[in-house]
Amino acid sequence: MPDPAPPPPWTALARDRALVLALVAFGATSLLFDRAAGLDLVGPESPDPFGRMLWAYGVRFDPLVAENPLFLRIMSFISGFVYGPLHLWLARALARRDPAIVGPARVWAHTILYSMVVHVAAEILWPRPPASWAILTAIYAPYVVVPLAVLRLVERAPWCRPDTAPPAPGSHEP
Repeated sequence: MPDPAPPPPWTALARDRALVLALVAFGATSLLFDRAAGLDLVGPESPDPFGRMLWAYGVRFDPLVAENPLFLRIMSFISGFVYGPLHLWLARALARRDPAIVGPARVWAHTILYSMVVHVAAEILWPRPPASWAILTAIYAPYVVVPLAVLRLVERAPWCRPDTAPPAPGSHEP
């Protein structure tokens, strides 16, 4: 059987460029904003500028974020210290066409989707509703769309299937 053709570079496909950019943006928001919320630094006088920005956003648009209850701090801590680095790793793996992305991407996508269900349910049930459901939807929709797109990619891309994937970068396979 002939060697499989190398996959196109990630820059060749608009979908992959968008996914890499989204994953890098997710990594940044996790490492900056979710870290601040996870460490309970959300407030108008916070020593953390991202905590102050979260508080300002929450007061204006999303009271749940401004109040930063314990369950949200726990979810934010996990996002800041687990998902933040993972988002960056996934972006790198996608850009390098590394077949090792498949397992972590599946776990990541399902856990992100689950956490969005919890977060949206809390938004709906919270005693103080968001000022604008449209703004809330615009902010949180990417956390549904991107995981679904990544799942689709790892299920369909030839470089993600072990039977057709070229050797991983740095491997010593013939």
